[in-house]
Amino acid sequence: MWLLEKTLGDPSLMVHLNGSESKERIRKRHELFLAISANPQTGCMFTILTGSNKTPAGNVGYWESDWKGEQGWEMGWFVLPELQGRGIATAAARLVIESLVKRRGRKSVFAFPSVDNRPSNAICRNLGFTLKEDVSNEYPPGSGRLLHVNVWMLALET
Repeated sequence: MWLLEKTLGDPSLMVHLNGSESKERIRKRHELFLAISANPQTGCMFTILTGSNKTPAGNVGYWESDWKGEQGWEMGWFVLPELQGRGIATAAARLVIESLVKRRGRKSVFAFPSVDNRPSNAICRNLGFTLKEDVSNEYPPGSGRLLHVNVWMLALET
């Protein structure tokens, strides 16, 4: 929970996702992450650990998603601001993608970073995702606020 508070509650980190989340919204998201992690067949959130002392650095995860009728996995990641720029999110996302290839069952992984989030868009490029389009969607759901995102897709090798 404290890791989510330091990431999702940080206005500087959440600038590309329409602002930081309230403590109540973070609590609900924590419950959601625990729920989806109960069944790795439908999704899982991981704590990214780094260094020899296994220091928590952020989160990375996947969950079932659908984009224009194509079922796949959606991915997301957060790394603490003081640890960004070191390739941590890219390495963690790569490990998750490798596990999804082994899992089989879905053919694609999607990521939807804000068009202005240069680091997350670079991660998608570095991991071999293909930029499909950019769209505006309501985010967070139910907020009435639009977020302009890039739609990235990665075909999973089977």
